[in-house]
Amino acid sequence: MTHHRGSRLAAAFIAAALLSACTGAPAPTTSPAPQPGAQARQPAPPPLRQYSYRQFEAPAAAPDRRIVLTPPPAARDALPREPEDTVSASFTGLASWYGRRFHGRRTASGEHYDMAAMTAAHKTLPFGSRVRVTNLDNGRSVVVVINDRGPFVKRRVIDVSRAAAQELGFINHGLANVRIDVLSEPTS
Repeated sequence: MTHHRGSRLAAAFIAAALLSACTGAPAPTTSPAPQPGAQARQPAPPPLRQYSYRQFEAPAAAPDRRIVLTPPPAARDALPREPEDTVSASFTGLASWYGRRFHGRRTASGEHYDMAAMTAAHKTLPFGSRVRVTNLDNGRSVVVVINDRGPFVKRRVIDVSRAAAQELGFINHGLANVRIDVLSEPTS
């Protein structure tokens, strides 16, 4: 009987030790002793603040406030700017878009069509050409890469991907009057 009492006492002691380890302050940490002849490491300086936070006006009770990172004015001026694209040709016409039915299929260039990518189909421009498509009805524009052939419908000059049509604002209309500026053609 004393054997059981001793094991109960040991189990109670172990349980108390485990519970006391969970109750509070973290265990003190010790840093390793510096090596003889080694220089002491200085703490890293605090990181530079590169962005300021701006909250959208929302009621105080709104739990889903969105925070937008915007560079401060000095940083905005220092950001690298893309060189101005030179336009080698421009033309206007009707644009349409194609999406889900062609998603994942091979394009004329051999790539798989991705309706979420900024791509387009044109009858004659070389594959890999970058063109800026501007919706003349609302002024929105996107840069797309030509990776397919088409459209094969009279009066249409370009077929853009679903994502490009969304950005251009004619996803619900299906067609838009556009200006196409050829920015670059592949060299080969």
